[in-house]
Amino acid sequence: MDRTLFKTLLAFAGAVLFLYLLYAILAPFLALMIWAGAIGSVTYPLYRRLLARCQQHEIICAGLMTTAVTLSLVLPIIGMMIALSHEVAIAYHYLERLTAGNDGMTLDRLLQHPMLAPLLERLQALIGPFNLELEGMLLPTLKQGLAVMLNYSTGVVKNLFGFVLKMVLLVITLFFLYKDGAYFMQRCWQLLGFSQQLQARIVDTVGRVLRAVMYGVILTCMVQGALGGLAFWATGLPSPLLFGTLMALCAPIPFVGTALIWLPGAFYLLSQGQTTAGIALIIWGALVVSSIDNVLRPLFISTNAKLPILLIVFGVLGGFLAFGLSGVVAGPLVLAVVLVFLDAYHADSILPPAQNADSDT
Repeated sequence: MDRTLFKTLLAFAGAVLFLYLLYAILAPFLALMIWAGAIGSVTYPLYRRLLARCQQHEIICAGLMTTAVTLSLVLPIIGMMIALSHEVAIAYHYLERLTAGNDGMTLDRLLQHPMLAPLLERLQALIGPFNLELEGMLLPTLKQGLAVMLNYSTGVVKNLFGFVLKMVLLVITLFFLYKDGAYFMQRCWQLLGFSQQLQARIVDTVGRVLRAVMYGVILTCMVQGALGGLAFWATGLPSPLLFGTLMALCAPIPFVGTALIWLPGAFYLLSQGQTTAGIALIIWGALVVSSIDNVLRPLFISTNAKLPILLIVFGVLGGFLAFGLSGVVAGPLVLAVVLVFLDAYHADSILPPAQNADSDT
């Protein structure tokens, strides 16, 4: 074998090995770094303005921005998680009694409710040719969904300390992103060697997509969860904070979304004889909770991302399924950056002009 080729392969293998080791070291913190980068990118314009007022004192400015983010975002999230852990215990007992039928209502009785039974009969008529037993399929599905909720609830309590620790690490990461982010970005661009035009397009696209995801997806889901939790509190259902959080998590799911949570709550009220509260929850859930995203999400996404809404939705859902909660941010970014590279490749503007000329010769 040629010595030059052998040295090249050896160097390539060493580079791959060190990249793998780097990934193994940073993998436990990737989700934290993604969220810190998203928050830092969205709030960076405020940091630049504050830096001018602080007479370019980066440490002071970074400290002020980190404190502001901590007070306005991190501490409320930690407080919500502590309150959520209290409601988890209450919800656990309610859900346990629901699955066991100890509070006078079983899932079988729920399916036989006068408002739900006709709908199930129509659905059974539609799927009749397929020889599917709807009740036999629906009951295990509902019970499995309740089990998932219980596991999630207990997991919140067990991982509360770890969650607080991650929030502390996120705050520390944010401080150094504000202080040294511009320097590291400059070194990365020098290492990659992209053209100035492509750099500008990537920075602009990442900023727009991040704002669209943070406002158009995350903020919209939080609003839907808050409105749903408020409805649970007003109708007397247990653990409104917990189920409001679950509605926020279910909000990006197409077609069903928050109805996965508030609709069973409405049927629970109806089965308990609280007809007015149940009907009110159905009306509020259908007209407000499940519909407000049709107003907020297109408004934020269209004005910020300048990308098709379908692309953002696929990126959010695909990223969530592939990478978990951090994929909500990473998914749309990956799709958007890939589109930028495809456009740059088509325009032959990936490398600076001098390197493009050399490659042509």
